[in-house]
Amino acid sequence: MKLLFTVRKHVNKCLAQLLSSSIGSGKKEVAYEMEGSYAQRCYTFYNNNRIKVAEIKMKEAVAGGVAFGADIFRLIVQPHMDTALAMACVILLDHMFGSASSSR
Repeated sequence: MKLLFTVRKHVNKCLAQLLSSSIGSGKKEVAYEMEGSYAQRCYTFYNNNRIKVAEIKMKEAVAGGVAFGADIFRLIVQPHMDTALAMACVILLDHMFGSASSSR
């Protein structure tokens, strides 16, 4: 069965929801929810059972005096989530919430 995904922005307290549906089916179900702060690059991915499957955190400098920009972050993905799908969600959130003046 082939799945199609749709991302919906700002749903209740979520940054976004990733909806899945199978080809030929009009029924869409929540597959993942992203909650947290996009601006601070600190958000968590939950699956449809509310289990944390991935998270984004700002990259922290090991040595003092080094500051990283907002484009430098850590994506931590649990074994039961596809890493490519997690990164695709990060890119989609960047397009939905990123600054209009940022270069792409």
